[in-house]
Amino acid sequence: MTIEEIKKLAVQFNLEYKKWHFHILTPECQLNDTDKYVLVLENTTDNKEYCVYSDEPYMDIGKELVQLLHGNDVIKSKEEKKDLDPASKKVIEILKRAKELTEKNIFWHHHMLFPGCKFNKHQDKWVIVFEDPEKGNIIESVSDLEPKNDLQYIEDLFYKQKK
Repeated sequence: MTIEEIKKLAVQFNLEYKKWHFHILTPECQLNDTDKYVLVLENTTDNKEYCVYSDEPYMDIGKELVQLLHGNDVIKSKEEKKDLDPASKKVIEILKRAKELTEKNIFWHHHMLFPGCKFNKHQDKWVIVFEDPEKGNIIESVSDLEPKNDLQYIEDLFYKQKK
């Protein structure tokens, strides 16, 4: 499977109103059992997964897919977000740590686990998972509703990383 095929499938799933999401797994990721970067496209409507592997992170396609999945309002400029604050104290903790790692030029990643996601241990909840590569710990923010405001801050910071 190629990255272009993954992108086409995501567009198709959107057009067919299927439930889908994706993950970018780093080689160090707790969810990854390979030494490669993995982009996982998960179609929860049909209970199917599609993967593509690389030696480099999928930052560009990830940014495209996040906008397709959550809408263009997930990645906003600072001016557009000025009146929105992260809702969760855990997300504030995640953002603080992510900024510290970014300043040290340490690549970090996170996951947005949807209800029904194969990786989600809180099956009916939305979960933002932050993996701290320096400390080796995980910070989770669990919510009943899709945490779009919180995700805006995390996605913006994630895609600004140099890797």
